[in-house]
Amino acid sequence: MKKPIRLVQLVHGYPPAVGGVEFSVRDLCERLVRDREFEVTVLTTNAYTVANFFDPTLPTMPVKGAEVQNGVQIHRFPVVTRWLPILRPAQSIAWKMHLPGNGVLRTWFHGPICPGMLQALRNIPADVICAASFPLNHMRYPFLLGPNAPPVVLFASTHTEHAWGFERPNLLRLMNRSYATIAHTAYEREWLIARGARADKVRLIGHGVDRDELRPHLGAFRSAHGIEPGAFLIAYVGQQGAHKGIDTLLAVFPQMLEVCPSVWLAIGGARTPYSAELRRLAALLPKHAASRVIFADDLTTQKKADLLGDCDVFASPSEAESFGITTLEAWSLAKPVIVGDSPSQREIVEHGVTGFRVSHGNRADLLDALVRLERNQELRIAMGQRGRERQLRDFDRTAVENQYVNVLREAAFSRGPLA
Repeated sequence: MKKPIRLVQLVHGYPPAVGGVEFSVRDLCERLVRDREFEVTVLTTNAYTVANFFDPTLPTMPVKGAEVQNGVQIHRFPVVTRWLPILRPAQSIAWKMHLPGNGVLRTWFHGPICPGMLQALRNIPADVICAASFPLNHMRYPFLLGPNAPPVVLFASTHTEHAWGFERPNLLRLMNRSYATIAHTAYEREWLIARGARADKVRLIGHGVDRDELRPHLGAFRSAHGIEPGAFLIAYVGQQGAHKGIDTLLAVFPQMLEVCPSVWLAIGGARTPYSAELRRLAALLPKHAASRVIFADDLTTQKKADLLGDCDVFASPSEAESFGITTLEAWSLAKPVIVGDSPSQREIVEHGVTGFRVSHGNRADLLDALVRLERNQELRIAMGQRGRERQLRDFDRTAVENQYVNVLREAAFSRGPLA
């Protein structure tokens, strides 16, 4: 029997924590165990979102020892926040004044400061260590193990437009100490190289979904929420974060209702601390508009499939994405998409061909894209089909997974046969 590769995965949050990195790391780890003869141990925090690292008033998960999800062993550790009163003003002043070391202060403030994770990492045998993702403090931990540490693979997942978060030389220098760093788009790869990463250290691996990963029960979402079959349904799916542009969707919805009296807006996905603000904004809409906004929180995979299967357009006009897996999920069901105009989305969505890109917060552009798709069914069908063709050609999950496996195996065996 072949000896399994022992992978220790560090990540700032693991489901039921919410976020694109959290979900994609979970999916990869589970498939490595199920299909690829890996033994995976995840070291993570007890946080539901990254906001826990700098807001100690938010709820956290109980720390109760090892747990197992679909063959993956998970250890959660509490984060330390007692230094926040000092770090908050110190990092702000150092950043604004461009003082030396401001990247270090921002990293400590941003967190997680998680001594338990570091201690566990020292004691768990590994053939390869992965850490996800920039710009967080735990990315340093594999490099504190000394000269005999296992090889390290970093998952970058950078929001390249977010200077406060990602322009941190103290973390970016780690790339050249890693065995490899994974970039999800060519733009991200070039951004990392421009900031000092050796080109041979940065591997380009995107994301993927299976051809039939989502199997919607057509009509189920509409029936459950009283949406008539011919109504125009706009869907957002993803974490309900402040940077996702959901507030702009809500802002233009009353005008969209004037153009298309049958329109509905469904906001589906994982709740975050920002979810309460979204409900407040929805409640401020004119009464008729507010009655046609649906919040579908914490969707199961099936309910997500049902929503995307029943929608006419998927809209996520976000400020920044490291990739945008939900775009692929919408394409897998041949749905047209409206996304933000960040560099990663420019690389994935061809404007006017596989979807529309709109500037974050630009209400006029978002409304125009929605109206164009509502008025032109042929355009919706054509965009959705071209998006599905691109997903099948370039973003197949198995093909992407093969690339991850190749890098992880290469790293694990870089020091010779496994002990």
